[in-house]
Amino acid sequence: MERQPAGPARFLRPQYIVTVLIAAAIIVLSVAGFVGAQKAVTVVVDGESRSVNTQSNTVAALLAEAGIAVGDGDVVNPPLEAELSDGMTVVVRYATPVVLSLQGGDVEVSVVGDTVADALVAAGLDPSCGTVTEPCLDAPLSPGMVVRVSDVFVRVQQEEVEIPFETTAKDDDTMSQGSRSVVTEGAPGKILRVYRVLVTNGVEGPRTLTAEEIVLEPVDEVVAVGTKRASSHLVASRSGSSSSSSAAKSATAPTSGKTMRVATTAYAPGVGGVGWRTATGMKAGYGIAAVDPSVIPLGTRMYVPGYGYALAADTGGAIVGNRVDLCFDTAAEAYAWGRRTVTITILP
Repeated sequence: MERQPAGPARFLRPQYIVTVLIAAAIIVLSVAGFVGAQKAVTVVVDGESRSVNTQSNTVAALLAEAGIAVGDGDVVNPPLEAELSDGMTVVVRYATPVVLSLQGGDVEVSVVGDTVADALVAAGLDPSCGTVTEPCLDAPLSPGMVVRVSDVFVRVQQEEVEIPFETTAKDDDTMSQGSRSVVTEGAPGKILRVYRVLVTNGVEGPRTLTAEEIVLEPVDEVVAVGTKRASSHLVASRSGSSSSSSAAKSATAPTSGKTMRVATTAYAPGVGGVGWRTATGMKAGYGIAAVDPSVIPLGTRMYVPGYGYALAADTGGAIVGNRVDLCFDTAAEAYAWGRRTVTITILP
């Protein structure tokens, strides 16, 4: 006789159903994430290939996980810092340490290759120029092998190279604007470089830098640049305060000097990414001009019609050729100037 249920059927409460579904989703996502993180990578070490399933993200992590050590001189492609992707092939070529015994000394080289000829190439020698070796050129390499090379000797060369000094400028508000004075004389330094040159049959091969040492530090030149404006550059504004544009209109033009036709633009410090310091270290403001130093040297004083006197103390990536970018105190003044082609006077 079939047994009847003791009572009516009970359904799971909604909160229990939600809990079960969340737990199932977490399990599915965990499994999917684990599977998705797995990458099938082929590793080739000195010609021997094997497949590796890994969750590593970089070549370096993969090699560490697989127990494949690499050292200086070994070649890894892609490089150690490269990101791994599914299906990638990583190639490792171990370098073989070899000693070349030459007239005048021994040369240690790490060779990523298989034969004595490869060792010569690694040392910068041409194996096709008739060089005689022992063992022969096509002999296989082994770690620590000594290869004797005839008609090749090592020449050590020393070279003393001058280190140019740098010039820095600093503002001096006690000097008139545009004037310059050397505070500290610059002096070049010296660096000693030692090169190794392999000479084959009397012909020098490429030089290899083996050591360098600074024997004399350069001394930077410090130049004071005057920032004190002449009284003629300061006048009243429309409301009675100072105004650079009014000063420009009242400035007296010079009676002598070289003239030059230039295209002018305008800028203001703190506007459009422009900083408050110029390329020479001076504070940007009215009376400063950005120039192409190959056309108008930094430190040059000039007169610009409609603007007044200016000092070439700044540069800019777009300031090339006969172009001058004039600095104003405000963006409104710079916009009002716009673009103008004028004849400037270079002051002696």
